[in-house]
Amino acid sequence: MLTSLFIVLFIFFFVIAYFSEGTFDSGDGLRHYMVSRYSWKHPQLFLYSWGKPFFTLISSPFSQFGLLGINVFNILCGIFSSLLCYLTAKKLKMKIPLAVIFLLLFSSIYFPTMNSGLTEPFFGFVLMLAVYLTFEESFFLSAMLVSFLPYVRSEGYLILPFFFIVLIYRRKIFMFPFLAFGTIAFSIIGYFYYHDLFWIKNQNPYTGQNSDLYGHGELLHFVNNYDEIFGKPLTLVLLCGIVYFFYRLFFLKSQNTAREKNFFAEESFLIYGSFVIVFVAHSVFWWKGIAGSLGLIRVMAGIIPVAALVGLRGLNFIFSPFKKSKVKLIAVCAFMAIVICVPFRQYYFPYRIEGEQMVIKKAGEWIKNSKYKTQRIYYLHPFLGHVLSLDVFDTNRVVELWSLYPAIKKWGITTVPEKSLIVWDAHYGANEARIPLDTIMNDTNFSLLKVFKPKEEFTVLGGNKFAVYVFSRERIHKTKKTYVEFFDMEQRGELDNENTLTQEKSSSGKFSSKLSERNEFSATVNKKLNYADLQEIKIQLKIFSPQKLSDVFFVMEINNPAGNNLSWERKEIKMDASRENEWNLFETKFIPSADLVSPENSIKLYVWNKSKKTFFVDDFKIEFQ
Repeated sequence: MLTSLFIVLFIFFFVIAYFSEGTFDSGDGLRHYMVSRYSWKHPQLFLYSWGKPFFTLISSPFSQFGLLGINVFNILCGIFSSLLCYLTAKKLKMKIPLAVIFLLLFSSIYFPTMNSGLTEPFFGFVLMLAVYLTFEESFFLSAMLVSFLPYVRSEGYLILPFFFIVLIYRRKIFMFPFLAFGTIAFSIIGYFYYHDLFWIKNQNPYTGQNSDLYGHGELLHFVNNYDEIFGKPLTLVLLCGIVYFFYRLFFLKSQNTAREKNFFAEESFLIYGSFVIVFVAHSVFWWKGIAGSLGLIRVMAGIIPVAALVGLRGLNFIFSPFKKSKVKLIAVCAFMAIVICVPFRQYYFPYRIEGEQMVIKKAGEWIKNSKYKTQRIYYLHPFLGHVLSLDVFDTNRVVELWSLYPAIKKWGITTVPEKSLIVWDAHYGANEARIPLDTIMNDTNFSLLKVFKPKEEFTVLGGNKFAVYVFSRERIHKTKKTYVEFFDMEQRGELDNENTLTQEKSSSGKFSSKLSERNEFSATVNKKLNYADLQEIKIQLKIFSPQKLSDVFFVMEINNPAGNNLSWERKEIKMDASRENEWNLFETKFIPSADLVSPENSIKLYVWNKSKKTFFVDDFKIEFQ
């Protein structure tokens, strides 16, 4: 029966992964997958500190079969982790041990990490196998295995001391050196590549402050996000499991069975201790903005196996008053049904290509069909490498974006081959690469080719509105063609919403467009997008207001022939009190998404008076470049 259950679960998760359009994590998850996949071609990746050498080593055979292969690897990690949790629960004589399988696999954050290249599922598996081997009193194998845990995820360093304490408690002092086996092995192997015996320390990517890039947050960040991490059902039994621990510690000492007393140290340090130390450490890291913390909730997936065991303790504690087995069975089954439903109500399911992935895919498809498809490419967003099926570690073809300007500074612009593509995105390009958009936009060495934006704008790290800008390194820059349109509000039939025109005020001529509580939108430019190679739209207009303005916006709207909205963007107009009662010139610019620039589509440009205040606009000047 147990074997059949695990086969069914594997098939269930495999089918989800096979038919998924996207992946749960298009950042680190894809990067780890790429490291794993191309490690056979570039063996130095087995010693790439960020990629986690032990994860890369064990996962690499699976990743040769593509993204689905690494998904299968993580699914197997989840299945075998749940088996180890079940066996550990049996070892501890916990009741309802089957429940721990569902508490683990259907927790809010563990469920999606199996559909990714993230390291957390393998971390949880290695941890649980080391824990189970300790319960089996295979201290040598346990110590050897857990010594590799920091080379799956750095949190392993936090957990090692608990295994050390258990070895002291069990008087297995001769096993101490084996807790360092993994570090010694990788240090010696890496010496022949880095020529540095201490390369593990010197190559550590998580040193120092990171608040300037990633920021920091509340100490209780992970507590507040309990539902997205554990889900409400697991949170409930997890808390009960923690309560039970102290109840057992202080009130049930004399009532504990010999077996419970025998394994109390292991359960306390390896299960409860591992969970608490990682949870608290990540909370502090994010609070202080250190150790590369971005406050990502998925980092907790690695300790969900031990959390599930704590939760099983809590589940037994909750249902201990139930004496009738049938009533207890029905109650437990109902609770498990709720547990299983949890991940299917989360934002990530079903796995679709959307958000950043959708925009990156559009950019990648354009590149694959362009004359630049064989040129060297500078980029940083991991999903682009996946879309283009690139060997991202082939330095003749691919260069990471953060090295672009340091290389130019050191060797000059000729270090970037002509016709090279530079793909800047508002997430990785602006933050990890630390290249402001204005820097590359104003660099005469690069010509803007295309811009890709989402249909509905959204912000990413650093407060940037996500978009992808594709540039080329060109020797000769063609002069941009500029088409200028001027609307002075004097001629009828040129604009939509002309009922706002008035002679009360004007900057030139007799008319302007009046906005007020009754008129939320100004007179509107409505044009076909029939401008060749359109890359940028610059707007100038004059505004007269008797009061300070806020909550007023320039709006660019792109619609298809049926009138359906394809894109909507806004830029805020601000005017302080010192500029009241006079005509003031305001300027802004929009960069429309390349895939929307078509003669079939139309563009609307207008002022949106969200504030409902009274003011006047005149003299629209629009440059289409």
